[in-house]
Amino acid sequence: MNCQQLVNEYVDWLRNKITVADVKGGCEITTPFLDRHNDHIQIFVVPTNSGVRITDDSYTISDLKACGCQIDTPNRQRILETILNGFGVRRNGDELYIEASMKSFPEKKHSLLQAMLAVNDMFMTSKQRVATLFLEDVAQFLDQNDVRYLENVEFTGKSGFTHRFDFAIPKSKVQPERLIRAVNNVTKDAATSLLFAWTDTREQRSPDSQFLVLLNDSEKEVKHDLLSAFQEYHVIAVPWSRRMQHIHELAA
Repeated sequence: MNCQQLVNEYVDWLRNKITVADVKGGCEITTPFLDRHNDHIQIFVVPTNSGVRITDDSYTISDLKACGCQIDTPNRQRILETILNGFGVRRNGDELYIEASMKSFPEKKHSLLQAMLAVNDMFMTSKQRVATLFLEDVAQFLDQNDVRYLENVEFTGKSGFTHRFDFAIPKSKVQPERLIRAVNNVTKDAATSLLFAWTDTREQRSPDSQFLVLLNDSEKEVKHDLLSAFQEYHVIAVPWSRRMQHIHELAA
């Protein structure tokens, strides 16, 4: 497998699928990424005195509220702030935004898109588990099984993009470094983004590093083709219902 070719093809796909329109002195950018309504995610770029402001125009949080998912508890507020801080994204009311110079625009735009996807994913909770978020479940699972880990770590990939992982388990005498992402809503877009993040990152890490994705299947079964896609790229995909079968890969 030619890893660099995979990265190049992904970047080319992004470039070809993005559309731009002039809107009120700024730019409306339509990306190929889909939200949970299968609508293309849009961001807006507005000029400022020092560069540009990249914003979701309050769409992400407003849409969650409209669907009945209120960010109205201290726990949800804390999780939201953790996500945004991890990507360097700010919040003004319902608006998510990030400031950038012309030079830093590509990376900052990428960070905002990742934050929008992460916020959307983190708050898609089942009705039976309204008070619990999947990422919190994963952290509790790791704690209960005495797994030593770092939270919310970032690595720069070969492309120069920065990728965030929810957890990192340091190398031990018997196991290599393990990076983990917790995915609450398993979609083709989410899988594509994860595979790019791993493919782009792993050449910069130790050759024996591993990537695990913990997939929430408590409400619906993970599609077989998505599991096959992860396997094809040597990613350990772990449905949440079968997590205990993989505890040896985490705790050692």
